[in-house]
Amino acid sequence: MLNFNAHLGFQFTEKPFLKRFEAAALAGFRAVEFPTPYDYEASVISDLLKEHQLKMVQFAAPMGLTKGLAAATSRDSEFRAGLATAVDYANRLGCTHIHLMSGTNITNELSTDSQTYLRNLRYAVDYLADQGITSLIEVISAKEMPGYYLCNFDLASPVLDAIPELGLILDVYHAHLVTGDGLGALKAWLDRIQHVQVADWPGRHEPGTGHLAFAEVFSFLDAVGYEGWIGCEYRPLIATNEGLGWLNKWGVIPKSGLRSSKENSF
Repeated sequence: MLNFNAHLGFQFTEKPFLKRFEAAALAGFRAVEFPTPYDYEASVISDLLKEHQLKMVQFAAPMGLTKGLAAATSRDSEFRAGLATAVDYANRLGCTHIHLMSGTNITNELSTDSQTYLRNLRYAVDYLADQGITSLIEVISAKEMPGYYLCNFDLASPVLDAIPELGLILDVYHAHLVTGDGLGALKAWLDRIQHVQVADWPGRHEPGTGHLAFAEVFSFLDAVGYEGWIGCEYRPLIATNEGLGWLNKWGVIPKSGLRSSKENSF
């Protein structure tokens, strides 16, 4: 059985953020993710996770206004200070995976370079490993995030080769935008993948609303025995609960009948 988690930055946005934990649990999810918990005291998030019996799958290290700092030239000290904050939250939230976002260079506010990126990632992987935390990176399409440094797999490949302990978030939607073959990217990088995210194309809505072959994606992950989480990082086409029918086929069972009978087909 595949394990799907809610993404509270994308799903249940009909509700105030702190109410989304309950909504996710009532919809049948056992885990959540979202990029930044730092707007709230860690105890607030921790209490919600415990109350609703949810696991925190992953979140990002502090990223400032530039969508990350890992590749940011001359900002190593800021990046490293952020790691200490991330570790504090991870320990208090029971989370063992942290996303190290590279940063964007679309404005003059930030410059990026490969040597800085590799140096910072080496430092972060060792620092976080000492705390029992796995470091993650993700290739994010420039079409969705203009100026993002880690925008293709040609940039990711040498970094992953150089740092064997570094894990990969594989977002099938971003991989499709970057390579034209999300399933192919999933197969090619399977050995390094620590987390999967899904959204259909076009539109970045629920699987089954577009043209990506999610029946093949999920069948492949099931066949290879993938035991990690699959994050639902999509923009609901309709109200979140009404669009969750596609999950029934893959083993996520609602707790309270909130899920609509309107099911997307593959």
